[in-house]
Amino acid sequence: MRQKVKRHFTMTRAAFASWSPRSSCAARASGRRDGPSRRPPVPARRAPPSSSSTMSSCPCCGEVLDAKQRVKHLSLCAPDALDDDSGAFERRGGDSDIIRQSVLRRHGARSRAYEVCAARFGWDSSGAGRKEPSARRVSRALGVPFDIVVRTIRTEVKETPMGLGVSARALEELEILYEDEERGTVAVNKLAGVASTPQNRISDESMASRVVAYWTRKYHNNVPLSSTTPFVVHRLDYETSGVFVVAKTKEAARVMQSAFEGRRVRKTYLALCHISTTTTTESEGGTIDYPLVKDIITNAGRAKVRCVLTKSAADDDNKVMPAETDWRILHRNGSYALIEARPRTGRTHQIRAHLAAVGWPIVGDDAYGDYGDRRDGQSGDLLISRHALHAHTLTFFTDDDINDDDEKKKKKGIPPVSIVAPPPRDFTRACAAVGVKCSVA
Repeated sequence: MRQKVKRHFTMTRAAFASWSPRSSCAARASGRRDGPSRRPPVPARRAPPSSSSTMSSCPCCGEVLDAKQRVKHLSLCAPDALDDDSGAFERRGGDSDIIRQSVLRRHGARSRAYEVCAARFGWDSSGAGRKEPSARRVSRALGVPFDIVVRTIRTEVKETPMGLGVSARALEELEILYEDEERGTVAVNKLAGVASTPQNRISDESMASRVVAYWTRKYHNNVPLSSTTPFVVHRLDYETSGVFVVAKTKEAARVMQSAFEGRRVRKTYLALCHISTTTTTESEGGTIDYPLVKDIITNAGRAKVRCVLTKSAADDDNKVMPAETDWRILHRNGSYALIEARPRTGRTHQIRAHLAAVGWPIVGDDAYGDYGDRRDGQSGDLLISRHALHAHTLTFFTDDDINDDDEKKKKKGIPPVSIVAPPPRDFTRACAAVGVKCSVA
């Protein structure tokens, strides 16, 4: 039985390999069908449980997805369904055209891949037409096996080079703090309000996509390559600014991540904080060692990760994560202070949760502080439109286990370097507005 099914799929693929737009049109005109007369039935997708609101199905292939799988799957199979607003894909200004240009560059307008993608995304002679979100309908319209339609769409979207959606203005705003061409690493000054990692593979302007656009312009003469992929070494929150490191190869990312895991990296953050009204201690610094717990909060159908402090690891042994943060007050004026924080561990929202726990929540932090802190309590003027946290420095130390004579290992490792990102203008203006000096000794 297996041999028959295998032989049948082989014949189907062979027929598809010899299929072309012209032959397909001629076949439809004459009533003749290419390939075998019968195709094996595609198994029906299981419907998501009605009791779960986090399950959804892909509009292209029909696969049932949970909340964790959704973004990763749709980014390749149905990038036009990633947005809650169905028209956002067209309004972003060229998501569909970016895919179209990539397919044209790879295969040409007379290729099988182009006709499949044209039917899926609605390309006519002008490049835009009526799109068909269902791969099953595309399969019936073109007489192409369903599994090959899905595979073709996912392959062409995946092979679309990253960074094509980065605007010239966004690329000009990219500030390179450090670059090691030999090891394939670059550190940039991340802007507040810009995501660290790509949210949409096609038209995305995250910091990682901007780095890819920078590499394309500098090393590939503005010729986009699908092989140029950013490897994010660490992440910063959406509203956090500062030092952000991206690697060009898996090997470079592995070396840098091992440095983070081996605590051969020291990170310092600057935070403008406002003393809490419930604070009972007047400590000027120290070490915060409260463990952290991830608490999943559902908000408008989306899962939001939030850290909750717990003083006892016995609460939930499976979720409690040890965390340590060194902190000290650099400058203070009344109820406001500029605090330097040095995390010893790299937990999600660690600094924000820890500073709030000792009575110094970060200004503008709506998750752990007071959103109203974004305005001055006396004048009512807006201090800052985000939480006031900035990744100031990132320092790599040498590996003591590497001998001075081992040049080969030293070349693969990370040289001792200290990367500094100056605080952005909105941060310094907020500090000045409350009379706090934004200077680091």
